[in-house]
Amino acid sequence: MKVSTSTALLLSATIAASVSNVALAFATTTIHHHHCHHAPTITTTTPSRSKTSSLSMAGFGGGASPSAAKKGKKSKKTGGALPKLKAKTQWDRYQTDLKTSKSATVGVRIKSSDEDDVTNEWMEVGRVRSATDEYEMAIARQRALIAEHSKRLYVLQIPEDSILEWGMKRSGEEEEGEEEVWTVVDKSSGDDAPKGIEKRIGFEGISDEATGFYCYYHEGRVIAKSERPKGGAGAAFKNVKGK
Repeated sequence: MKVSTSTALLLSATIAASVSNVALAFATTTIHHHHCHHAPTITTTTPSRSKTSSLSMAGFGGGASPSAAKKGKKSKKTGGALPKLKAKTQWDRYQTDLKTSKSATVGVRIKSSDEDDVTNEWMEVGRVRSATDEYEMAIARQRALIAEHSKRLYVLQIPEDSILEWGMKRSGEEEEGEEEVWTVVDKSSGDDAPKGIEKRIGFEGISDEATGFYCYYHEGRVIAKSERPKGGAGAAFKNVKGK
């Protein structure tokens, strides 16, 4: 079948227009108008492929790399904390295992918000012993026992939510005519305590007859250490209720 020249030209124009429309769909055309008599300049820019935003994966586990996820996890501490001490056990060690060791008097006071304020009075709680004479370490390591007992002895003076600090004074070291002075013990003194240190230290609290802590029983009643009868084996024996 013969096609006329005009029909062929029309078909060519239609195909060209279709191709142009497709090209324009994927391109951005900018027409620059010049203030002169020349024809306008047409600039065509083909857009690049858009990058997938990392936010598109947020909430579905795809926003972070495996290495980042590992960094987010807290590392487990090695070593572990030293075992919790028991009042009765540490008292037995104080009186039996460490009976030949010297002792240091231990006390507490309520910590003031002002570091320069030292007006709060020290309250004596008991004594500590150490096989190596490391008294500050012995106090710091047994500070929980000391704090607990201080609240038994000084119920009205020490509110439940009080922040305490610990102190010590050596027994038998004061010079004649001079009063013993309390020295603040930093609780971090026990941070580097070696394994098994609890077996080489001990604590004896002031007798509290109301609770039976650090008391003795004699003839059916609770007595303080100062009331222990002398002589006669088995005349009194140690007892800490519930410990």
